[in-house]
Amino acid sequence: MSAATGTALPLDLTGRVVIVTGAAQGIGGATAALVAERGAIVVMADANGERGEAAAARLRDAGRVAEFVRTDVRDDAQVAALVEGAVARHGRLDALVCAAGILKGAWDAIEDLSLDDFDMVQDVNVRGPFLCSRHAARHLEASGHGTIVVVASVAGVTGGSSSFAYGASKGGANGLGMTLAARFADRNIRVNTVCPGNIVTEMKLSVDIAMAEKTGTPVEEAIAKANREYGSPDGVARLIAFLISDEADHVRGNVFTR
Repeated sequence: MSAATGTALPLDLTGRVVIVTGAAQGIGGATAALVAERGAIVVMADANGERGEAAAARLRDAGRVAEFVRTDVRDDAQVAALVEGAVARHGRLDALVCAAGILKGAWDAIEDLSLDDFDMVQDVNVRGPFLCSRHAARHLEASGHGTIVVVASVAGVTGGSSSFAYGASKGGANGLGMTLAARFADRNIRVNTVCPGNIVTEMKLSVDIAMAEKTGTPVEEAIAKANREYGSPDGVARLIAFLISDEADHVRGNVFTR
């Protein structure tokens, strides 16, 4: 509530159509759940069909409006079908959250990182947001208040990474987000790049487990430390939900989290 007026702040997303990629788990999953709770029609996309369908079903069971579309964000035709299908079914598109991401080659020496792994990480983490934005742009413009959130990372932006591939890709995602923001401003599409720090996700825990195994540290200790010290996907989701709301109309550029 606003202390000055006693009215609700415009964080309600009722009726807005939001596509969230990487929505089967992690930050994408937490974001899809929160925007649906706030009233949005959420179209959940992920390459993991089984987990994605289960996540969408849980939201529907809770009375939310959610659907799942199995999508490989590296594939132009699949991304086009995701976006066009959402607009055909729901009549509009108001927001796009690009949260799909992978990490390969944690702690590998550069000589040991395979070219296939390097290329796959770039394709998911950079090509994916590019394709999603490419197909969503005209629909977001038509909404009159379109927003895009690109999930990058502190890795590749303000610091290094356990993976050469991941660090490079998140630097690329950051650059893409900055370019989208500048080029889409005159189309009335607001773009923000979110750069999370250490967040308790399966991906981040896999990195910590790899280091524990490399150094001989008990895996249980590594997991306990992460749960104790890292941020949560829910915390990042609250930021993203804010950014796609009208309340964030004056927010520009990168937003960093713990």
